[in-house]
This record gives sequence, structure tokens and C-alpha cells, in this order.
Amino acid sequence: MNTIISTKDFMVRYGEKVILSHINIEVLAGQFLAVLGENGAGKTSFIKTLTGQNKQTEGTLTVATNHIGYVPQFRDISRDYPLSISEFVGLNFNHGSRLWFTKEEKQLITQALKRMDLNHMSDQRLGLASGGQKQRAFVAQALVKNPDLLILDESTASLDHEHKVQLLENVRTLQQATNMTVLFITHEIKLVTDFADGYLSFENGKVQQGDATQLQTLTMDMTSRHKEDEVRHV
Repeated sequence: MNTIISTKDFMVRYGEKVILSHINIEVLAGQFLAVLGENGAGKTSFIKTLTGQNKQTEGTLTVATNHIGYVPQFRDISRDYPLSISEFVGLNFNHGSRLWFTKEEKQLITQALKRMDLNHMSDQRLGLASGGQKQRAFVAQALVKNPDLLILDESTASLDHEHKVQLLENVRTLQQATNMTVLFITHEIKLVTDFADGYLSFENGKVQQGDATQLQTLTMDMTSRHKEDEVRHV
């Protein structure tokens, strides 16, 4: 399998502050990795570096694609939001400068809507959709250009459990069918054990990489620590 992301003695900093140091990882094309770590551990800094938003780095970072889809944390869309779901998905083509699309773009929009099971409601205003439907629309927007790498930034955080699982099932099915690489930033480790091939764990400026078996062990260890913490506070 080809490598899509690799680092060697990689470092990320903001000004004089070192955020991540001596990072050595290898992400294979087609993997589904959970990206774990507490707030402030460096996950967002690393993702911003992958997407070209942060240039304050040292060492080597290789990203073998420019086709990256990014889904930010859930954004509240008001009921009076004027765009339809298909128009919203199509914004990825024009960044809001126009709302007409070429024949090819229309085909890609339809494909992205089908992938997220939204094609039956493409003309509905996004503001009137449910929370789960809105989040699937955000993912469809990221998928419309057929990225090689999809980054989900806590994309299930605001959803109920049923919709969390439904979204991850959709993404996992697409990932397996297209060999797309997925990085899913999450605090819900137990949720991703059924979907992820492995993980990147950020802690104290370092990154640990492991496979699916290690992810399950990590989940059990963290659950055990949480229970111990609860006992101490009783």
C-alpha cells in the first residue's frame, strides 16, 4: 500500500512555543484512523499543517495528495438559511461566488448527495433539515471533489448515538469502496473502535501510532482509568 502521510523528526510550533516535536508517523492510503488526544494536545495544529494553514514547522512532512476534504466541527445552521442542500454542497466548487454549476459539477454534487443518502431531499433548504442531515450535508460538501484524504473534525460530537453510527457507517462504506484515507478527530474512543483501522494519539507534544487491536486496548485502559478516577472522587 502507498503512504499518503509521513513525517520524520517533524515539529510544529507557534512562535517560540513548540506544540509537537520529533513526530515520526506513517499513514497508508486507504486507512481509517482515529485521531485522539485532549484539547490542546496538538491535534488541530497538526491538521492545520496538513491542510497548509500552518508553515511554522521543522523536519519532514510528506503529504502525497492535494485532494483533501475537511469537515469542521458542527456549525449551527439557522432555519432561515436560504440555500438548498444541493446548493450548499456545491459551494465547494465556487466558494460562494456563484450558484450555477457546470454539467460535470452537477454530476459530482449528485454523486456526493447519494453517498450521504441525501439525494431524495437535495432541493430542501438546509436550514429545515435535521441535525443529522445537516452534518451529512457537511460531509457531502467535503466529498464533492472526490478527495483522497478526508478529515473529520469531531463531526459526530453534536449528534445522538444513532446518527453518530449512521454517519460513520456511511463514511466507512465509502472509504472501503474508494480507498480514501480518513482521519477522524474524536474524544469518543469507544465509538470508533468498530470503524477505525488504527489511531494517532496526541499527548504532551508527542504522537503515538497504533493499529485497531491497540485501539481496543487503549479504550479499555482509558475506561479503567476513568472508573478509578470516579472511585477516588466518591
